[in-house]
Amino acid sequence: MKPREAGTFEASLMELMDILGVERCATVVDRSTSLVRKWSDPDNNILPSLQQALALDLEYVRETNSAPPLIHAYTNAVELQLEAAEEVQKILPALLALQTAFNLLVQKVASDCVDLQRAKVERQELSKAERQVHWQNVLKQTDMVMRETRNLLIVISFWQRKSDRA
Repeated sequence: MKPREAGTFEASLMELMDILGVERCATVVDRSTSLVRKWSDPDNNILPSLQQALALDLEYVRETNSAPPLIHAYTNAVELQLEAAEEVQKILPALLALQTAFNLLVQKVASDCVDLQRAKVERQELSKAERQVHWQNVLKQTDMVMRETRNLLIVISFWQRKSDRA
């Protein structure tokens, strides 16, 4: 038997079939037993409609006087999606700051390369002071990219630790 992650639709459907039986589940939703089995297969993207899930949950509650498993799976899926959306909202500012810093660095290097090429073309030599200023500016931009990258890594590691605890 394929493993099914607890709290998923597939695991909840297996629970329903274990208690009610595949034949009874198929009768409740007026579908074939093979389709009902496919619903519980984690490698299949086929799931019951909301009406079918409701009918199965109601039959389960009537039989067991227990909480309906599919509504639990649905609630779990909604919570996971909301948590993922919240985490993306937390990481988005760090990603945008990194992108901005990286874009500024690329613009600075490209601009400086064009300026250096222009100076060579015009046969002008840059003084040592001008070269130092140029490289200091490149280093400042590189430092900004590195700082934003470290900030992003901190956010990601916090997010991973939080996910590992859940």
